[in-house]
Amino acid sequence: MPVEAIKITDREQWLTLRKFDLTASVVSGAMGVSPYLSPLRLYLEKRGIEFPLKDSAPLRRGRRFEPAVAMAVEEERPGWKLEKCQHYYRDNSIGIGATPDYHIHGDARGTGCLQIKTVNSWVFEREWTVQSAPAWVIVQTRTESMLTDAAFGAIAVMVMIEPDYPTYIIEVAREHHEEEKIRQAVVDFWQTVEDGKQPDVNYSLDRALLAALTPKETIDKIIDLSADNEAMSGLLERAELIAKIKRDEERCSEIETMLMDKMGDAARAQVPGFSVSWKVQHRKGYIVQPSDPRVLLIRSKANGS
Repeated sequence: MPVEAIKITDREQWLTLRKFDLTASVVSGAMGVSPYLSPLRLYLEKRGIEFPLKDSAPLRRGRRFEPAVAMAVEEERPGWKLEKCQHYYRDNSIGIGATPDYHIHGDARGTGCLQIKTVNSWVFEREWTVQSAPAWVIVQTRTESMLTDAAFGAIAVMVMIEPDYPTYIIEVAREHHEEEKIRQAVVDFWQTVEDGKQPDVNYSLDRALLAALTPKETIDKIIDLSADNEAMSGLLERAELIAKIKRDEERCSEIETMLMDKMGDAARAQVPGFSVSWKVQHRKGYIVQPSDPRVLLIRSKANGS
């Protein structure tokens, strides 16, 4: 079945269309390469469990800065003319869809596909280079290029560093074998949904998910993990990490006290490579609303920590 281009009329229609597909922004979750979305979370969503849509500072920043990034791209590549995407592209034969940020016109290779990102400086340093993007962004761009049959894909990333907000353009060539990996991952994912084969918990990503799925305990229920090697080794490792954290925090406190002693009544200290200040800060009072979260408490029987 050919890819269908559906005109986007409003946000609600767009969100409804996306419910029935794996979209470019979440395919990396199905492939296990997303740092934000686990296969289990994605599986539960597509099995019909509804999670509230949450806005966030990075999402708001992305929406607000998107036109500025597009302007920066046209300044960097004066031969390119960007067109805001107005369609949702869907391959219903395997259940995959995408809405690129922009189409790229004016390139000799043909129409391209542009994905826009904004990141903080420390995120860029940790996950990006001026020539490469994280795997999940590459997957997103490849998916959009594939569904729009673009001649090439590109990622524009603006780094939130004043005053110039540097913007880097990373091109992503069409590669048939990589696109086949995406298609196969989508097919395999929908098969697990149909078969009811729940993915394993991702301990790095699924903490909040587990808390949401099991918000209440069963009174007086006890589970015996005394023969569970993973639980035992994990708790032993946790105890060692807590001891190390405590030592590190004590040393940090000693260093801070040393600085306080040296600064006396000075508001700031000049130290190459650091910004050091010691000022009075007013803190407003606030009231915390009552809640009943489940709290995981772990104490060592040996030392009480």
